[in-house]
Amino acid sequence: MATKTGINGVRSVHFGLPDLEEATRFYEENWGLKAVSASPDDVYLRGTGRDFYTLALHRFTEPRLLRIDLSIESREHADALFASLRDAGVETSATVAPLDDIGGGYGFSFRDPDEGRVFRVIAESKQHAEYGDEADRPGKISHIVLNSPDREAKFFVEQLGFRVIDQSKTITFLNCNSDHHSLALFISKSSSYNHLAFAMRDIDSVMSATGSMTEAGHAIGWGVGRHGPCDNVFCYFVGPGGFIVEYTAEVEQVDESYKFKGPDEWGFPKGRRDQWGLARPTSAFHAPETSVPFSAALFGE
Repeated sequence: MATKTGINGVRSVHFGLPDLEEATRFYEENWGLKAVSASPDDVYLRGTGRDFYTLALHRFTEPRLLRIDLSIESREHADALFASLRDAGVETSATVAPLDDIGGGYGFSFRDPDEGRVFRVIAESKQHAEYGDEADRPGKISHIVLNSPDREAKFFVEQLGFRVIDQSKTITFLNCNSDHHSLALFISKSSSYNHLAFAMRDIDSVMSATGSMTEAGHAIGWGVGRHGPCDNVFCYFVGPGGFIVEYTAEVEQVDESYKFKGPDEWGFPKGRRDQWGLARPTSAFHAPETSVPFSAALFGE
C-alpha cells in the first residue's frame, strides 16, 4: 500500500552534528546500527532490514535535521511527482535523475513550501541481500515526527498523497503504507525536529535494548510505555546533538478500511500519558524537542 503519488515510506534520515565521532559511537556501539560507509565527515549506518542505510551522520557546525529520504514505488512515480511539484511552484533540485549516493537510486530533492523542510524522493535504491529481524537491534525506520504549526498537513496530503490516519490533541498522524503512520506533525509554534523511531522485532527487543542503553549510561527520556494512536510500545532517549530517538514495536497495521479517530476519541485517564500509565518523562526530556532546526539549503545538491 502506497500513497496515490507512489510514496511508500521513510527510507533514511540525515543528521548534521558537530561531534561526528561521538554520534557514531552512540548509534553504532549503543543504539544497534552498523556502519556501511564512513569518511572523516560522513557516516552511513544500517539496521537489520533491507535498506542500504537508515541513518546518515554528517559533520556540521550545529545540530541540524538535514534531510528526510522518502521511498517511492518507481521511476515513473518519481518523474510524475517531480513534474507535479515543479508545476505547483515547489523548490526542487534541477532534475530528477540517478542519485550520487552510496545507496544509489533515482530521484530528486525538494523543500516543502510552508516550513522549509528538505526531503528527497528515491526509487530503485540499493538493498542488502542479507536482512531480517534480529533481537535487540533496529530493523528499519518506523516513523519520523516533526514539530509544526500546521495542524492539517495540507502539503503532505494534497501534494505528496499522505492520508491523515488519526489526530490526537497534539499530533496529526500521516499514513503511506500498512504501518499506522510513517510521518507525524506535533503541533507547536515553530517548525523543527521532534523524534525518529526505529522499528524493533518485538516488545522483548524494546525492553532488552532499553536495558543495554541504560547499562551504557544513557538515561531513559520517556518510557517504556504504550501509545494510544498506533498502539505501539515505545521508549525514548536523547541522543548526541539533542536528537530524540525512539525504540518501538508492535506498530498497528492498517488498510483502507481503518476508521479515522479525532482528538475527542483519543485520551487517557487524568495523569496518564500512555495506555499503561507507567511512563513518566524525565524533567529534561521535552527541552530538545524544539531545539534542532532544519537545514537552510537543499542538502546534498
